[in-house]
Amino acid sequence: MMNDILEICRKQPEMLLFLSLAAGYYIGKLRFKGFSLGSTASVLLVALALGQIPGVKVPALLKTVSFALFVFCIGYSVGPQFFGALKKQGLSYIWVALVVAVAALVTVLGLGKLFSFDPGTTAGLLAGALTTSSAIGTAEGAIAHLPALSDAAKVAMETNVAVAYGITYVFGTVGGILMFSLLPRIIGIDLKAEAKKLEESYSGGEDDLDKSPELFLWTRQLSLRAYLVKNEKVVGKTLKDVEGMFEHLAYVEAVRRDGQPLAPQPDLLVRPGDILVIGSSFRTNMIAASDLIGPEQDIKGMVDIVGEVMDVCVLNREAVGKTIAELAKREESHGLFLRRITRQGNAVPILPGTIIEHCDIIQLAGAKTDVERAVKRLGYPERPTDVTDMIVVGGGCVIGTLIGLLVVNVGGISITLGVGGGVLVSGLIFGWVRTLHPTYGQIPSASRWILQNLGLNLFIACVGLGAGSQALAALKTTGVSVFFAGVLLTIIPVLVGLIFAKVVLKLNPVLILGSLAGSRNITAALLVLQEQAGSFTPVLGYAAPYAVANVVLTIWGSLIVNIMHRL
Repeated sequence: MMNDILEICRKQPEMLLFLSLAAGYYIGKLRFKGFSLGSTASVLLVALALGQIPGVKVPALLKTVSFALFVFCIGYSVGPQFFGALKKQGLSYIWVALVVAVAALVTVLGLGKLFSFDPGTTAGLLAGALTTSSAIGTAEGAIAHLPALSDAAKVAMETNVAVAYGITYVFGTVGGILMFSLLPRIIGIDLKAEAKKLEESYSGGEDDLDKSPELFLWTRQLSLRAYLVKNEKVVGKTLKDVEGMFEHLAYVEAVRRDGQPLAPQPDLLVRPGDILVIGSSFRTNMIAASDLIGPEQDIKGMVDIVGEVMDVCVLNREAVGKTIAELAKREESHGLFLRRITRQGNAVPILPGTIIEHCDIIQLAGAKTDVERAVKRLGYPERPTDVTDMIVVGGGCVIGTLIGLLVVNVGGISITLGVGGGVLVSGLIFGWVRTLHPTYGQIPSASRWILQNLGLNLFIACVGLGAGSQALAALKTTGVSVFFAGVLLTIIPVLVGLIFAKVVLKLNPVLILGSLAGSRNITAALLVLQEQAGSFTPVLGYAAPYAVANVVLTIWGSLIVNIMHRL
């Protein structure tokens, strides 16, 4: 019976792939005292276990295709932020990311030489300790191109990449989170107090957002109420003047005169008997409106205002680099309420001094006409869609593969990006080009998640199944030394980046911690920082380093293999 099952597994290896995915995702969801392995590490462990079945062979093409889809989506996602960071306002954060990346490269090469690791183990060490799974693919691509190596030696190195990654990934995640939770104490700051100071600097010193009328913010339900004009104080004034009489942000959304609706133009003069429909998210405005304008009227059936909530990708150069307060003062912001800002999928604090960056996603709410008017001045509407531009995905992978075939000789070392690195570069370019032509090349977020997440874990499953038969031997040989080296590699680059950002760049401590989390490519650490700070402010330093780290650390996989092969 057992022999029959094993024979089926050998003849149908796709069963083991799907079992690795199913079991890995299930284990990855399990939590113990708030900690979980995550899907990627769990899939690898399950695949390594199933790989002990002798005679299982996974098609190499499947591994290449799945990794290409994963890494293309990585590049596509971070491309706009990567190129946007090259501008002046993001240079400081780029330097932090580059210092951490170079420190990681020097450290991993030193550890590899110290412990006599082979190129595969050294590259896997970096991929796991710095939680950069994409470096596995570029490392394996580089191993395949190493000269004067037998196929058996290359297979052994590829196995060592997977084993070293598996040994170091858990501490790379857990240790990274623990380290970032301790960093505020290490540098002697109260993170919550520092975050509050940073918020105050971005809000012009206001402690309460309700005291910032220039901020077009909607964090509560927008209210619409109608009032009959009887107060002589508003008669003869323009609608713009009436809006300015409220303590907090309020807009005249509609006007009714003699039973007929009028367009609420800013210069329209108010007459006795007019009915003004006021929109605001501040309850105090609605309480004061009756005294300011006149008695409240039943709004039902009086007006028909079509509201809209829209996600907008900010692309317009006139909006990029501006603060929320500056955008709020523009004519096209009239009648709008800002509900949310996300950057690389992470929430950004909504403060008057918050700077809007290229490809930030801002969610606007208001009357449909107001929202549509603003979208034209800000960028591109992210309307819900299920359609993925497969021309871009397929064409991008073709172009990336061609880029990966290029070989550059540097100091006698033949450097090639390989398929993984080439497709990553292609993804970066396509992601950036779409910001210039947003009607083309759309890949919805749900599609990106499937291609990126499934592509990565399918690739990891292939790696684990292929390495399984030799994994135990490699683990016994280098397990302890690889784990110890992973601990050092998890810690040292972050400390180097911390000293550089604090002493040389003299950045705000909250932004330093956010930029280090991005440079370490560890989103879980950002969430820890936000929880400790009680604020979203750490993300302001996170996005640009995260984009740079995804690119540089991925390329390091190939570079490490080539350098270690020469040492």
